Amino acid sequence: MHPSANYFDALFYNAKQNSVLVMDAEGTVLSINPAFVKCFGYSEKDIIGKNGSILFTKEDQQKEVFQKEVTRVLHQGQSFDNNYFVNKDQSVTWVRGEAVLVKGTNNESFILKIIQDIHAQKRTEIALRNLNDFNESILRSIEDVVIVLDEKMNIIKTNSAFANLFKYSVPEPSINILELIKPYDKNEYLTIAITKALQTKTGFSNKQIELIISPTDVRSYDISCSFMDSFDGKNLLLIVHDITAYKELEKEKEDVMGFVAHELRNPLSNIILCNELMTEALHENDFSLAESMLLKSKNNARRLQKMISELYESTKINSGYMQLQLSEFNFADAVKEAIDAVETLHPAFEIEVEGNSNVMLTADKDRITQVLTNYLSNSIKYSHGKNRVTLGVSHDKKTLSVSVKDEGLGIPKEQLPFVFERFFRVEKNRNIEGIGLGLYLCRQIIHSHKGRLWVESEEGKGSIFYFSIPLVQ
Repeated sequence: MHPSANYFDALFYNAKQNSVLVMDAEGTVLSINPAFVKCFGYSEKDIIGKNGSILFTKEDQQKEVFQKEVTRVLHQGQSFDNNYFVNKDQSVTWVRGEAVLVKGTNNESFILKIIQDIHAQKRTEIALRNLNDFNESILRSIEDVVIVLDEKMNIIKTNSAFANLFKYSVPEPSINILELIKPYDKNEYLTIAITKALQTKTGFSNKQIELIISPTDVRSYDISCSFMDSFDGKNLLLIVHDITAYKELEKEKEDVMGFVAHELRNPLSNIILCNELMTEALHENDFSLAESMLLKSKNNARRLQKMISELYESTKINSGYMQLQLSEFNFADAVKEAIDAVETLHPAFEIEVEGNSNVMLTADKDRITQVLTNYLSNSIKYSHGKNRVTLGVSHDKKTLSVSVKDEGLGIPKEQLPFVFERFFRVEKNRNIEGIGLGLYLCRQIIHSHKGRLWVESEEGKGSIFYFSIPLVQ
């Protein structure tokens, strides 16, 4: 026997990791080694004389994977595969195999197939791929910007929020973070923070920095930095959290507090002064002065009460707490209540009603009366010496429309879009009493009734404030 035969026998019978099949040119199994028996559970009786396709899954049999492999070996002399093998107990094992064409002593063709069990390796590979997909899914779902840098400040990993912020997808090779943020970080606060972190190998947290996203968009961010171990050193993890909304809310709160302190100071100071003068008048038995000071003090207290009430109402409504108490009522009753309330405070004014207000309405009567009262009071406040206000009412089968017209100061055209905003007051009329919440409350009430409101005005000639709501909510 040729010496190579001994080498083959040694490999065939003594191999522990590699299973070996010997097949004829038709793919019929002629011989198997002990490693094959141990790995897949088949005995020689189970498999010798049978076509090798029985080792393949039904799906691979339908695809004729084994037949194609045999054809490839016969034509090319060699073939590689990577697929499942079916064990005797019908379980499956992922294998990697190599088949080669060999010639026998009589020049007949045989197929020698060497098989490696890579099932554990494949399971680990799939688990790692699933874990990576899971991590990528988590990364995509994070709204904060996530950036991973290497020790040279090159970006090696980001999420979708990063692309949305910087309008940039990291290419290969990746870009340096300092180059990327340069147009946004005009004051270089972020540049200095990252550079220092890498030099000192010390992270930081909750560092608040402004980035210029565009000429009209400056946003605030809370940035944290930490180090992560990797196979090639340490990576830097940056978390960039947009806090612009919180900063704006914080500023709005400060503005509101400053505004309230400024606006409430005047009536409160007047009350204190009136009380002091009233005390002096009583000591001097000047009852006429005392009565005058008492009236002024009451009026200022009423102003203060109205301001506080409007602030409280606007806070509730702005937080989404307004609830409507719906009922069916005659709109004429609400009109009468509003006119009576206004005429009590302003008896010199003439309020004329045009149109038919005798219509049944399903709404929150108190809230609608509040809108009517605010409209009328607002028109009187800016009447500029005129003493006539007209309340117009019209309706069809579905909608009620109301207008309140005055002949007063009017509103500049460029300020009309803002008159229903919270705390807005017409610039030239800031000396007139009020804190700019009445019309804002009207807007919220009408919108809650699925209605709309608007204003028409011409500076120096007066204004017309409108609202319309469905007759039935």
